[in-house]
Amino acid sequence: MGNRMENSVSQSLASSPFVHRVDVELKRAQRYQIFVSLLVYDLSFLSSIKSDDDSLQNKILQAVAKAVRAIDDVSLLASDKIALLLPETNRQGAEIASRRISSVVQACLDSFNTDIHVDTVAPEMASYPDAAGMKTIKDFLTDFSGQYN
Repeated sequence: MGNRMENSVSQSLASSPFVHRVDVELKRAQRYQIFVSLLVYDLSFLSSIKSDDDSLQNKILQAVAKAVRAIDDVSLLASDKIALLLPETNRQGAEIASRRISSVVQACLDSFNTDIHVDTVAPEMASYPDAAGMKTIKDFLTDFSGQYN
């Protein structure tokens, strides 16, 4: 049954370059026994802000992209999630990156004069080979691929 799920996930990955890159990096991490981490921020709280949500989402996405390393990948998933792929990054490194990204998101929110504080918006996190989170990277791939079918 696992192979069928992997095949269906792989078949639907072609519709999203980001999801495909996550899949490739996970396979690379498994093959070479190196780290990879994934952060997913839920931005659904932006709907409560009285402004052009697309403008704020784009500003947050651009600011996050500038705050990460060149090998990292940032993508807007659906309309309310930002995902970060952190190759060669263990869970502790991802936790450090998540604090940095949270401060970047907070600065964007402050520039739009919102009263929202990101301290309460923690990302979902998954790392390979460390599986301490609630979801694995493979679980996220399955979720992401469902959004692009």
